[in-house]
Amino acid sequence: MSALTQWSVRPCARLAPFIDRLWGCRSAQPLSLPPLLPGTGSELLLHLAMPPRLTDGSALPQAYLMSPRRHSLTLMSGPKLEVIAVRFKSGQLRHFTPRSFAELNDQFTPWQQLWGVEAERLILQLQLAADVEQQVALLQQFLLARLEQHHIADPAADALIQRLYYAPTLSIEELARWSGWSRRQLERRFQNAFAITPKHFARLARLQHALRSMVLTPQQNLLEIALCHGFWDQSHLIHECQALAGRSPLALRRQLQQGLHYYHPPSRQPQYPGTE
Repeated sequence: MSALTQWSVRPCARLAPFIDRLWGCRSAQPLSLPPLLPGTGSELLLHLAMPPRLTDGSALPQAYLMSPRRHSLTLMSGPKLEVIAVRFKSGQLRHFTPRSFAELNDQFTPWQQLWGVEAERLILQLQLAADVEQQVALLQQFLLARLEQHHIADPAADALIQRLYYAPTLSIEELARWSGWSRRQLERRFQNAFAITPKHFARLARLQHALRSMVLTPQQNLLEIALCHGFWDQSHLIHECQALAGRSPLALRRQLQQGLHYYHPPSRQPQYPGTE
C-alpha cells in the first residue's frame, strides 16, 4: 500500500456552481507538504490527525478556512496526515457565510468562528464517519444547509469574477466595457465584493493556470506554459512566480511534483482511495 492515498469528488448539482470539488488525502508516514500559494479560491480543511504547524512553530486549528491572496506559506506535517477538504470556486464562499472576504482573506479562520455549534457537530460527525463516502455525504448536507441560509443572488458579480478567472489577460478597460460599468465602478464593486483589486485577482488567476499546467503536464516547457497562459514570455512567468509565490517556476515545479499537491485533473467521476 502506498504511503499516500488521495481522493477527489465533484459536488452534487446544487453545489456545483459554487464548489469545485471535495477532496482528501491520507498518509501514515511524515509527508512533505506543498506550499500554500496565493490564489483566487478558498479552501475548507479538517485535519483528522494532528494539524500541521507553520514554519515558525505556531499551530493551526484542527479545522479552518483559508483564502490566501498575498502570502505564500509552508506547512510542517506531523507524524501522519489525514485531511478532508472543500475547494470553493473563486468568489463563491460568500454564498455560505455572512463573513466578508475582507475578514477572511489571508487568514486561518476556524470553522467554529464561521458556523458555531453546527461546525462543532459536523467535525465530530466527520471524525466518526465509517468511510469517505459517508464523510462526503455529511459535508454536502452541511454545505447545502449553509447555502440555503446565506445565498444571495448576484449574477453580475458571479459573471464578472468568472470572466476574469477564465480570461485573466483582459485589461481592466476591456473588462469594464464588457461589464457595462466605468473602470472606477468596476474596481470599486470588485474590491467591495472580493476584498482584492481586479488587477491582482487577474495576476493570481494567470499564475494559478500556469502552476496547474506545470504539475499536470510535465512534458510542457516553461516557455510553452508562459505563452499558453497569457505571459509575455518566460521571463515574465519567472518574475510573477517570484513576486507572488516567492519561488522560481522550476523550484515550484520540483516541489509540487514530489508527491502531494493541490491540483487535480478535470474529472466528473468520483475518485476514492483505491479507485482508478
